[in-house]
Amino acid sequence: MPHTSIATAGLRVSALTLILAVLCVQVRDGGPLTGADVPATSWVVGHRSATLDHVALLVTALGSPVATVALAVICGLALAWRRRSAIPAAVVVGTVGAATAASTALKLVVERSRPAVDLQEVLETDYSFPSGHVTGTAALLGVTAAILLGRRHLRVRVCGAAVAGCGVVIVAVTRVYLGVHWMSDVVAGAILGAVFVTVGAATYERVHRPLVAVAPSKPLAVLDRVGG
Repeated sequence: MPHTSIATAGLRVSALTLILAVLCVQVRDGGPLTGADVPATSWVVGHRSATLDHVALLVTALGSPVATVALAVICGLALAWRRRSAIPAAVVVGTVGAATAASTALKLVVERSRPAVDLQEVLETDYSFPSGHVTGTAALLGVTAAILLGRRHLRVRVCGAAVAGCGVVIVAVTRVYLGVHWMSDVVAGAILGAVFVTVGAATYERVHRPLVAVAPSKPLAVLDRVGG
């Protein structure tokens, strides 16, 4: 997010928040946007295998809120060492921590039940919406990519965003596959994570913006001798 103005970031956050609010209402009211939840869960349950189970369990462990916070600290320290500044570490840890806290708070507001226990590969007993795994993963990968690639060439930034997006999708799919989230839960988690990535990236850009170099003024010409 190079040279992103506060106004632009504000518009993005407002749009994402509006979409998330609509999805919250749909989930509470059982609206049409949740119509794919049951079919998606039924489909993945019917295509489970021992190999996929092992992969999904590994991915979901790496994407847990505890793991993402720990990885945020590691990534933040690495970026701080690379940039010789504590600002990247503060932004990464702050973004992931805030996103995780917001996910927990939103669960308590919406109070959505998880899929039936007999569908779950791992037992989850708290509320379902949004997915904390997806929120934390999106926040971690997104803000790290923004800090690392924010001033690179457009193609590099697009590739970085694609890699981060793939990571989020993989975690999201595994949560639905394991039967612990509905599809709308993981979509909401990705949106919530994107909100905090936008805020975190804009904050980093604002605070860490390099000083504009001022061209030195030309020295006044000195006359060695005055004729006359």
